[in-house]
Order: sequence, then structure tokens, then C-alpha cells
Amino acid sequence: MVERLTLKGEKETWYPNSINTLEFHLSVLLKSNEYFSSDQIYPMRKNLAYSLQYVQFLSQILRDVSLSSVLRTQNIKSSVVHGAAVIEAIFNYLVISNGFGNKTQWKKVNKHCSHEYTLAATKYKNDIEVFEKLEVPIPTQMTFDQLAKKVESKKLLGNAFTEYSKIKPIRQLRNKIHIHDSDHSSDTDWNNFNQSEFILISGILYKVLTSEIFSSSTHMDKFEYLNTANNQM
Repeated sequence: MVERLTLKGEKETWYPNSINTLEFHLSVLLKSNEYFSSDQIYPMRKNLAYSLQYVQFLSQILRDVSLSSVLRTQNIKSSVVHGAAVIEAIFNYLVISNGFGNKTQWKKVNKHCSHEYTLAATKYKNDIEVFEKLEVPIPTQMTFDQLAKKVESKKLLGNAFTEYSKIKPIRQLRNKIHIHDSDHSSDTDWNNFNQSEFILISGILYKVLTSEIFSSSTHMDKFEYLNTANNQM
């Protein structure tokens, strides 16, 4: 049982990949286009770089610090949540930039709610939403699941990418962030986030960040820590 947090041996000073380095890598893919303005791309690239730096920090903690089993589990949970958020954001950009984003011709303009009334001793009320049909369809937000299916069906990570089937388990794990939402008595972080989940998110994140969509980047090696995640446990 770990009662004190200690470093695993003598280590030299260390710092994760710089934000500038991460932004340079991401800029190979994330560019303004007809779907995304430069004002949208800038914060997207910044936030992805922040998340990637934090993912590396979490990974290094597992390598350098002797954690209790509970802290290790929570560290892995955070790695899954932030790693999945990075993947989702990249997928969102890929799908929309390639013209595969969902659209709708209907825009909600009003909502009418009736007073409560009783029929046959049962109480009811009516909610009516009013939509306006638009001449030009507008984009609608997509779920992680919808994005992943489009990325897979359109092979947006390239034909050489072979890990599409592993995206769904990551999405399901990411949804476990809701502490109050448990399906059964064993649905706990302790049971849901372990070595296999850490290796899963690290492996998929590595494959995405070094896939064909980033082929012109000179910083592929900066993500090798993800490829060797199984050595950190």
C-alpha cells in the first residue's frame, strides 16, 4: 500500500512537448477553409495543444511517481477523457472540412407550453416547438459516435489506418466521466480504468497523431511516449 508519493528512482529534469511544437504538428492538418475561419482554428489548435501536453504529463506521472492504486486509476481515467477529447476534436474537423458534416433545414424559433390540465384523473401538459424551414441548410452538432462512423466509412484517416474499430470502446469509456451515472454495482472507476484502458487510449491517440493526415509533420517522434505506454505501468 502506497502511503507516500515517491519518485521511481533518480530522474533528470523533464518537461512535456512545448505548446509551440504541438501547434506546429497540429497546423499540418488544422487550417482555415470554407468551413472553419481562422478565428475558429486558432483556439481549436491551442486547446488541442494544451490537452496533448496534459496527456503527456499524465503519462509521465505513471512513469515517475509511485501512485496508490486509486490514484493510478484516476490518472488513467483523466488520460482517457482528455485523449478522447483530442480524438473527437480532430474527427470533428476532418468530417466537417471534407463536407460530410450533418446539416438541417429546420431552425427552432419558438416553444409554446400549455398549462397543466387533467384528463381521466391523469395530469398532462403540452409542449410545442416551432421550427422555421430555411432556404440554406445550416450545420448541426454531431456526437462522437456519429463522427467516428463517418471517419471510418469515408476512411478520413487514410486507407492505412487499421484501428477504426477501437474508437467505439474509447467513446464508451469517455462517457464514464459522469460519476452519478452507473448501470450496475460494479460500474466503478476501479473496474473501468486500468492498464488495458491506458494502453488502448495511448495506442489510438498515437495512431491518429501519426496517421497520413499528419504525414508532412517533422514532429512525429514527439508522440513516441504514447506508442510505448505499456512500458509505463
